[in-house]
Amino acid sequence: MRPLSYRSDALRALLLRNQIATFDEMKQALGNPVDVTVFRKLKTTDYLSSYSHRGRYYTLRESPLERSLALWSQADVWFSRSGHAAATAEVFVNRFPRGFFGR
Repeated sequence: MRPLSYRSDALRALLLRNQIATFDEMKQALGNPVDVTVFRKLKTTDYLSSYSHRGRYYTLRESPLERSLALWSQADVWFSRSGHAAATAEVFVNRFPRGFFGR
């Protein structure tokens, strides 16, 4: 069996340190310019991609803000606990069927 040459720990450390990262930053952290490797390593972490900026940014689902909020931003980049804005809207509609200010 081939030895493990790229560790997902490098991605995790980057995301814990910076809270968010771009795909290029993650490739640099792994030391590998191949997109498939980053996707494969991301699969082993519980991550979210931004719903703003065309999903260009990534964060860990275990982010301290994520635990308490359905939506949050980091440096003008928006994330949703549900993964994307449409799913978040669906959660809010289902949670408050009479509207947010309904009696």
